[in-house]
Amino acid sequence: MAAPVYTWEFVCDLFGDRVPKVTTLLAAAALETKVGTMVSQVSGAVTATVDGTGGAMVGLAAEATAAALSLGDPIRVYLIAPGMVIKGKADADVSAQSGFNAKTHDVGSDGRLISGDTTGGGLSVWRTEDAGLTVYCVSTVQALY
Repeated sequence: MAAPVYTWEFVCDLFGDRVPKVTTLLAAAALETKVGTMVSQVSGAVTATVDGTGGAMVGLAAEATAAALSLGDPIRVYLIAPGMVIKGKADADVSAQSGFNAKTHDVGSDGRLISGDTTGGGLSVWRTEDAGLTVYCVSTVQALY
């Protein structure tokens, strides 16, 4: 699976001055990442977060892979804790969802927040910019917490 086109970045922490810690986790088979690829843990292995992973995001990839990883290969990940804000893109205007109006946005296979999908995901939109296409989100479902 190719790395998603769109990536995310850590912005701030709503609960203080925490910053993401980098840890090494085990990759799922065929994982490809860019720095900032949103990742989830499924059956103990890190995979790119896409629609249907249940929103169990653990963090953002801290390294780009040169080729697809094999099951169990190490991958460095920035762990994102509740209250940490990450910035990414949406596939359409989600400004109506800002202010934490929905808690279950999903991420598509290209790495963007899916504007019309507010079931089964794990992101809540704090605020938006650029006509609702740049989103600042917090995670509402954590795989490690």
